[in-house]
Formats: sequence, C-alpha cells, structure tokens
Amino acid sequence: MKKGRLIIALLISCVLLCCTAQAITLRISVVDEKTDDALAGASLYVDGDYVGSTASDGTYSYVHSGEKDLYLKVVKTGYRNWVDYVDYDATRVQIDMLREDKTLTFELYDAGTLQPIVGAVVRVEGEDYSDSEVTGSGGSANFPVKAGELYNVEIRASGYYDLSKTVQMENSAKVVQYWLFSNNLVAIQVRDGETSTPLGGAEIYIDNARAGVTDADGRLPLHLERAKRYSFRVTAADYQPYQESRYLEVDDVLLSVDLSKSAYPVSVTVFNEATKPVEGAEVYLNGTLQGKTSQYGRFTLSDVHAGTYLIAVKASGYEDWSVTRQISGQGEDIVAELGYDRASVTIRAEDSDRKAVAEAVIVIDGQVIGVTDGQGRLNTALVTNKAYAVTAARDGYRNISVNAEIPLGTTEFTVPLVMERDFGIWVLVAGVGVVAVVLLGAVAVVRHRRAGRNQGKSRGRDSL
Repeated sequence: MKKGRLIIALLISCVLLCCTAQAITLRISVVDEKTDDALAGASLYVDGDYVGSTASDGTYSYVHSGEKDLYLKVVKTGYRNWVDYVDYDATRVQIDMLREDKTLTFELYDAGTLQPIVGAVVRVEGEDYSDSEVTGSGGSANFPVKAGELYNVEIRASGYYDLSKTVQMENSAKVVQYWLFSNNLVAIQVRDGETSTPLGGAEIYIDNARAGVTDADGRLPLHLERAKRYSFRVTAADYQPYQESRYLEVDDVLLSVDLSKSAYPVSVTVFNEATKPVEGAEVYLNGTLQGKTSQYGRFTLSDVHAGTYLIAVKASGYEDWSVTRQISGQGEDIVAELGYDRASVTIRAEDSDRKAVAEAVIVIDGQVIGVTDGQGRLNTALVTNKAYAVTAARDGYRNISVNAEIPLGTTEFTVPLVMERDFGIWVLVAGVGVVAVVLLGAVAVVRHRRAGRNQGKSRGRDSL
C-alpha cells in the first residue's frame, strides 16, 4: 500500500516538474528602427490584454506557458503600432518601431502686404526623405514626414529673397509660418529736418506719378526695380517740397527724406482801448523778444516757420496781451488791443479842518463804489489814462464832485475830497433862537442892574 502511494506521489511530482519546465520567459526589447535607441514607456499587449510597458532600457520580460504562439502588440506615441505573432518557444524578440507619418505645413506671407504668397516652391529634405511642393491659393504647402525627424527647408518665390530654415518635427502635426521679403521692396521715410520727427501724410511721387502717402511713422513701402534711376518728389503741408533724381542701388532698402518747414510772414499791429497805435510795444514769439512796434503800432516778422506759436505783446502802462496761433499755409496779420494798466486809487475825504470824514458814500462815474473808513479813505482799482467823475456824499456835509485824471503808467494815485459842513434852515433857525435867547437874557440882566441902582438912590434921598 505504501509503495502505491509513493508511486502516485512520484508521478504527480513528474507532472509538476514537466509543467514547470514548459514555462517560458520572453524578453522583449523595443527600439527606434533608425537610431536603435531604446524606447521606454512602450505599451505591450498580449492577445489583446495589456501586460505592461518597457523600462528605461526599452525592455520588458513576459513569462508565459509556452503552449502557443503569442499575439503581441506594441504601442508608442509618435510611432506606428507594431503587431505580430511571436513563436511560443521564443525567449527574445526585438521590436523595431517605425516613426509615424505627421503632416508638416508651411504658410508663407508677404512681409510688406501681409498677403499669402501663391506659387512659392518649398523643398523639404531629411534622412531618406526629399520632396517639393508649390504653395496654393492660401499660400500653404503640406508634407507627410516622420515624427521626431529633423528637416531642412528651402523656399523660393519669384520677386522674393530665398529663405532657408531647419524644422524639428515633434510627435504631432506641425504648422510653421514664414515672412518672405520682396527683393524689389524699398521704403521711403519722411522726417522733419529739424527735429527728425516722422511725418505722416506726406505724398510721394515717383517719376511724376503719385505712389502713395506715408503712414504715422512717416514710411511708405514701394516695389521698385533695382539698378535703375528714379525721380523722387515729396510734398507735405507746411513744408517745402523735396525733389531728387536718384539711382537705386541693389542694396538700398530705406531712403530717408528730411523736409524743411515753410516760412511765412507774420505782422502784429498794436492798438490801445482808444484804437490809437501803440508805439514801442515789445513783441515776443514763444517768449523771445523779436522787436518793437513802429510809430504806427506795427511790427513784421518776414520768415516764421510753420507751427504753433505763443505771440505776446507788452507795453509800459498797458496790460500784457497774448494769443496762441497756428502759422500755416499763409501769412498772419495779428491785431492786438492793449488794455490800460490799473492803478491803485485812494479816495480821501476830509472836512475843511482836515479831519477825516468817515462813512462818506463814494460814487465814480455814476456808480457807487463804497464808503470811506474811519480814516476817511476808500481804496479801489481804476484804469489809467482816463478821467473820472468822483463824488462824495454824507449827511451834514455838502456833496462834492471832482474830475480826476489818472495818467498812463501810474501805479498809485490819490484823489483828495474836501467836504464842507452843510448849515440847513433849521440849524439857522435854531441858531437865531439861541442868539435871541442870549440877547433877551442880557437885556434882562442889564435892566435888573439898573433897577437896583435906582432903588439905592431913592433910599438915600429919603434918609436926607
């Protein structure tokens, strides 16, 4: 019985040993077909089931029973999928992955007009790859290339400079855009000759034909054939015209034109408030003294360049005058009317004893100005070179009026007013009454004294 059990155990062990002996380890190595570089992270599928991914060295070990061939699939981004059967008893297999085709697109534009360039020839070359295409109506051309590859690009188009570039493809489609520069492109830049400021709106003429107008940067791009002579003419408002005959060299790309501002006559005529010419008035241009007016009140500048100016006029005895003018297109005849300066005028009211008269109402040219203070004074500002009717009024005083003329150029002036007291009828009656009372009192006193004397004499006679 024991022998039978032993034989059965031996048979079971043999079966297990046979099964163990049939297990096979398949070492899978995944590399780039062209470079033989190990590809890490490649996903592995056996019979449709995901089993793992390659390590950093591009390998993966897969253990199986060895009973049948393996249906192996390898997937890696940027590469074509690899699918095939591996023999059941294979222990090693190397998978050469082919890079996946990706679309490389070129878009070409004119650097001056920003429009697509049609008919440009694009040639792309790489390892084991060479192809040429012509850009279509949208200025583009497409190439099927391998992901991760490096390609050299040559671009040619009639009327443009050739362009050479290098493009590194990634693991996805790629679009590259390029400017092409016209080989007959030349730009004209117009500037202010004094400040070098760009002049927008300047008109350009080539061989007497209008070519266009400069932009805000003072530039105008033109397509002109090289190695040829042209007549250039440039005009701009308030600038002197520019004209030149010039031979256009092969290397000329930017032509600079500096314009000088036009000059115009400017005259200034100065009058005062009475419309009389002011002689000797100083005329300033942007703060700089230019000269003085003649006896007719006139001063002329013969060549003032176009622009914006502050014109000021100053004269003794007059208020300053100024105006901002745009000198443009023609001469200017400027009329300046100067107002007289104002003087600080003190009205002083006092009585005949030279005592201050306070609260006197002051009227000048029919308008009430105010009342005098405790010192009999009132201050006001009046225009010079003019006569004024000054009146003062106060209860108990007679009104007084004087004509005061304030000379031109005077800064301070005093108008003295002497006011006499006003003795009205009631004052007179009261005065007469007082005098009458005084007189009556005096008469009474005299009579009383006389009466006393007479009584004394009578007593003396009686005693005798």
